[in-house]
Amino acid sequence: RPPIAMPAQGPIVCSCFQVGRDRIAETVRCERIADVVALGRRLQCGTNCGSCLPELREIIAHERHLAAE
Repeated sequence: RPPIAMPAQGPIVCSCFQVGRDRIAETVRCERIADVVALGRRLQCGTNCGSCLPELREIIAHERHLAAE
């Protein structure tokens, strides 16, 4: 069988759940995610070991800043 087409995720941020930067940023933008708890509910990132939480907070802040411009 041919592989299933998957959207590009970008560099992996959450290694526990293999969630990439591009997917996180797009989810934050499109769904207006405001914090890591909501992001974790949506993508599971940041809900296991927690080592990606600082980077997740940075991505959320960056995307919210861009949306405010």
